[in-house]
Amino acid sequence: SSNNSVLVSGTSSLWANGSQLLVGNSGSSNSLVISNGGTVANSRGTIGFDTISSNNSVLVTGTNSLWTNSQGLDIGRFGSGNSLVISDGGTVTSATGSLGSLDTATGNSALITGANSLWTNGGALQVGSQGSGNSLVIAGGGTVANTDGNIGFASSASSNSVLVTGANSLWTNSGDLFVGYEGSSNSLVISNGGTVQSGTLFIGGSFSSTGSSNNSVLVTGSNSVWTNSGNLAIGADGSGNSLVISDGGTVVAGNRGYIGNGTNSSNNSVLVTGTDSRWTTTYELGFFSSGNSLVISNGGTVAAGDSLINSSSNTVLVTGAGSTWTNSGSTYVGNSGSSNSLVISNGGTVANNRGYIGYDSNSAGNTVLVTD
Repeated sequence: SSNNSVLVSGTSSLWANGSQLLVGNSGSSNSLVISNGGTVANSRGTIGFDTISSNNSVLVTGTNSLWTNSQGLDIGRFGSGNSLVISDGGTVTSATGSLGSLDTATGNSALITGANSLWTNGGALQVGSQGSGNSLVIAGGGTVANTDGNIGFASSASSNSVLVTGANSLWTNSGDLFVGYEGSSNSLVISNGGTVQSGTLFIGGSFSSTGSSNNSVLVTGSNSVWTNSGNLAIGADGSGNSLVISDGGTVVAGNRGYIGNGTNSSNNSVLVTGTDSRWTTTYELGFFSSGNSLVISNGGTVAAGDSLINSSSNTVLVTGAGSTWTNSGSTYVGNSGSSNSLVISNGGTVANNRGYIGYDSNSAGNTVLVTD
C-alpha cells in the first residue's frame, strides 16, 4: 500500500495507540503529519518497517506538536529512504532512536530544524546501527538529546553521517559518542556555530571494540564547539581516522587526548588550522601506536598538560606564524619509542615546562627540527 496519509492537527487533537505505530509497514510513500499542537502517542514507532518499505515520512511541526514513543523509534528498520522531520518547535520523544536499524536499511534520514525543535531519547541514539548511508541533520537551533551516541555502530554500518550546523543547534550526548564504533567511513560535521557535547569520544573504534577505519570529524567555523567531559581518542583501535579543526572551531577534552591508541591503530591524524582554531586537552595528549600525525598550521593552537609522542614513527608539525603547541607540563619526543619527530617551521611555536628528546633506554632515533 502506498501514498496513504494521516494528519493530526490542532490543540487537543490526539491519536493514541495502545501498541506500536508503523508508517509504511510493507508500503511506500505513506505519511504522517502532526501539526499545530496535535499529539500522537504509541509504544514503539517505526517509519519504514519492511525491506520494500521506502520513502515513508513523518513530519512533526509547530509549537506543542508532539509524537511520543514510550519504546524505541526506528527510522528505517529494514527499509530505505524513509524520513523524519521535526520543525518549528515540534517535539519527538522516544526511549531509544535508530536510523538504519538493520543492514538492508540505507539512506534513511532525520532533520531537526528550528528553535525549540527537539528529539529526545531516554537511551542511546544510533545513526547507522547496521545500515549504511543514513543521516541526521540538526540545523537552525534544533536539539537532539540522548545517552550514548553512535554513528556507524556495526561493522556493516558505513558512510553514515551527522551534521550539526548553525547557532544554537545542539547534539547532547550525556554518555559516550562513537564515530565509527565498528563501522568505517562514517562522519560528523559541526559547522557555523553548532555544538556537540559528549562524555568520552571515540573516532574509529573504542578501547574494547574491533577497530574501524576512515571515520572523520570536522569542526569548522567560529563558535563551532565540541566539548567532551572525558577522553578523546582518534583511532582508539582503528586506522585512517581523522579530526580536523578549522576556521575558528574548538574542541575541548576534559581529560586525555589520544592520536592512535590501540595496537591496531595507525595513520590516524589531527589537523588544527586557522586563527582561533583550538584543541584543548586538560591532562595528557599522547601517541600510543605507530604512524600517526598531528599538524598545527596557519595560526591554530593545541594546548595540553603533558604531551607524549610515544611508540614509533609518529609525527608532529607546527608550522606558520601564530601556530602554537603549548604544554603546561612536559613534552616528550620519544618517551619510550623510536623514530618519532617534531618539526617546528615558518614561525611556529612549541612551549613547555620540560622537553625530552628520547626519555628512557628504549628511545632511539627521535628528532626535533626547528627550521625557517
